[in-house]
Amino acid sequence: MNTKTKLPVAAASLLLSAVLMGGTVQAEEATSPLQFWSGDNGSYAKVTFGASFGFFAQSNTSFGANVDSDSWMESVIRPGLEFNFGLDNTQSIYGALDITQSNTFGGNDASLSNVGYDDHSLRFDHAYIGWKSGDLFSALGEDAIDVKIGRDKYVVGNGFLFANQGGAGWGRAAYWIGGRNSADYLGVIKMTSGNWSGDVAYFKADNTGSADTKVGGGNVEYNEEGMYYVGAGIYGVDSDTEKRDSMMIYNGRVGINPFAIAGVDALKPLHLEFEYVYEDKDNNFKNGNAWYAQIGYTFENCPYTPTLTYRYASFDTEYDSMYYGSTGWEQWYQGEIIGEYGVAVDADDNSYWNSNLETHMLKLSVQPTDAVTVTMAYLNYNEYSSGKDIAQEYDVIVDWNVTDYLYLSLVGGIATPDEVYEKNVGDDNWSYMMIFGSISF
Repeated sequence: MNTKTKLPVAAASLLLSAVLMGGTVQAEEATSPLQFWSGDNGSYAKVTFGASFGFFAQSNTSFGANVDSDSWMESVIRPGLEFNFGLDNTQSIYGALDITQSNTFGGNDASLSNVGYDDHSLRFDHAYIGWKSGDLFSALGEDAIDVKIGRDKYVVGNGFLFANQGGAGWGRAAYWIGGRNSADYLGVIKMTSGNWSGDVAYFKADNTGSADTKVGGGNVEYNEEGMYYVGAGIYGVDSDTEKRDSMMIYNGRVGINPFAIAGVDALKPLHLEFEYVYEDKDNNFKNGNAWYAQIGYTFENCPYTPTLTYRYASFDTEYDSMYYGSTGWEQWYQGEIIGEYGVAVDADDNSYWNSNLETHMLKLSVQPTDAVTVTMAYLNYNEYSSGKDIAQEYDVIVDWNVTDYLYLSLVGGIATPDEVYEKNVGDDNWSYMMIFGSISF
């Protein structure tokens, strides 16, 4: 069992008090103070800079298993360059380049990703160049075609399938902050016309366990803003991992505000979502599938504008979670403890990384001020193959956009083990907190 860590209550209380007292100046979007050149047709060049720091502390790590992790710190520094060059014919050329310096220090992280690996890493993340069509295809609309090549991430929908092709930890440091989400290389052609959008993409993953995995395919979506969207994609996989090699992936998703369509004003904020992924595997491996259904409602006329969301998600035992990523709290790292760090349940290091897993999530978000959001979430985890209870988790997150450039977060969570973890891992409650800050220009 881990020695119980004394959490920095004074620091946490100070941040929370300052946040809830609420005063923050939110400036209108302005030119970056690091922009050093501007020209005709929207041309510019600027230095970009980001810096992030996180302090993490916990007790009863991995439910009291013999894991040497009580507290640690992470940092990422990201300097870079960005440009856009507008041509006289309304077309434009754009690009970006940045480097990340990542560090883990002060202890072992909860995933033990820095044990036996370097705690510091310097790598390129983004390095791409692109072209936008301007009015070249005027019948389709402005910038109907956008072509980009280089190092960048490929995102579909809300990241259920694709959002992060990079990786952190295990020699790259800064496991939680990450900072590296780009594919090793990416080529993508995006097409937009009215409510229609789509893309054709090919990338090679650059995550720590990519095994030389390449993905190619396309995606199309129709979006009637504020009412509904429908999207679908198809992808093929080439990989050194036999179970992935020659796999075909089919994705479908839909979101709808049914009462916005019906014109019922009081229920317009009711939103429904559904997404499904089917994986057709070769080499005599069983096929996999995953899906989720979600319902949410925003109480627009209530103080603090609360949004209440329920989601059920299912990932079968054969599902390969590919390159999902975070596009919001609890999405798609499901839980700030279990979803972020995972827990091995056997000697083969099998964990529930959005596979062999069913989750129920209930989340409430409120906004006391324009700059502050408080999120409370409950997650219940079940094993797909057996139906047995795995664990439950309770999270509270406070986000504070202090200025246009400074962002702070305070996260607290408790995970309680159920049958699976109690039998295979430990029976203590796992508590966790994080203080995180970042600046970005």
